[in-house]
Amino acid sequence: MKKSLFAIAAVTAFAGAAQAQSSVTVYGLMDAGVGQSNVTYGTGGANKINQNFIGGLSSSNGTGMEAGSRLGFRGVEDLGGGTKAGFVIEVGLNYNNAQSSTAAPTTADSTSTIGNAALFGNARQAFASLGNTKFGELRLGTQDSLAKNLLGSFDPGAETLVTGAASLYQQGVITRYGQAATYQAPRIAGVTFRAQYANDGTTYGNVGTTNTATVNNATSISARFTHGNIQAGAVYEVRNQFTPTAGTANSSVALLPSMTSTANVPSITQLGLGASYNFGIVTPSVMYYSQDWNGITNATSGRINGFQVGAKAPITKTVDLIASYTTGKVTNAGLDLYNTNGMQVIADYKLSKRTRLYGIYGQTNWDTQQVSRTANVKVNQYGLGMLHTF
Repeated sequence: MKKSLFAIAAVTAFAGAAQAQSSVTVYGLMDAGVGQSNVTYGTGGANKINQNFIGGLSSSNGTGMEAGSRLGFRGVEDLGGGTKAGFVIEVGLNYNNAQSSTAAPTTADSTSTIGNAALFGNARQAFASLGNTKFGELRLGTQDSLAKNLLGSFDPGAETLVTGAASLYQQGVITRYGQAATYQAPRIAGVTFRAQYANDGTTYGNVGTTNTATVNNATSISARFTHGNIQAGAVYEVRNQFTPTAGTANSSVALLPSMTSTANVPSITQLGLGASYNFGIVTPSVMYYSQDWNGITNATSGRINGFQVGAKAPITKTVDLIASYTTGKVTNAGLDLYNTNGMQVIADYKLSKRTRLYGIYGQTNWDTQQVSRTANVKVNQYGLGMLHTF
């Protein structure tokens, strides 16, 4: 009898251990509130757009103001010997109208203009991973770019959706790649190295006498140093044969270095540097960012660069204040296209570990520096809301 009980207990313990080796977690974030967007652009500020929104700013990456709402599934299986397999599937949640709050609103007596957008937006993350404590981890699938991952970590506002300082260092940045392979090395002496390659799956090769090169592919590396209260990092990315989205002169969408051209840009090189230090009563941070657009012609070439400074301060156990300021330039053909500056202020009130109320205000300015581009663009957005994680 004792032997039987011992055997049952042993089997039960083994089954419990095996089950503990594999797990799946459901997680997510809901950000909802009310706010307003004000955009002034055009010659002499002739165009003025005001738009109220309930819920948050619409985005294919999830509705929200402080952060994009999302739903995710994360799984991991312990294969033994320090090796683990895993996956992440995360999509944006769009729970309000799909109309962007930085473009002219649509007015029409049609249910399509007031109906809801599709609930599920783009895949924010969707990858499989295989890692080992000695050799590092490999991820394949849709992932954040290393530039977004590193620069965003030194933004005290954590890449909020409301316009402001983040709107400028994110200009021209590819935030996610749909077909990416990322390798992360084990942390050594406080330093973590990562490398990433991505492309869009376009066919290439020889068809008769025609040689088609690969397009829209990117390679990047990053390094992050963490020791005690200090963090520092750098990222470098090269995009080859990249085709930018066309811009519009004198509109609410500021131009990139390629101006209004959709011509293929042979290469775009991007550099980002950041650092922060937690003093306890405040955590200041600083960031430098730059992109060089090496176009086919001088007219499609230029540069984006600037600095961001910011800080996060816990005023009480339940209240945090966050502020950031960014200044920089956008150039085209060797001439200044815009002087840029943006600021953001956030107040967070924690109701619990997973729920907080917030107030947020942001402003972004693109001040034209070319006679042929007579318009400045100014965007103000503010809102009150609640963010809940689960």
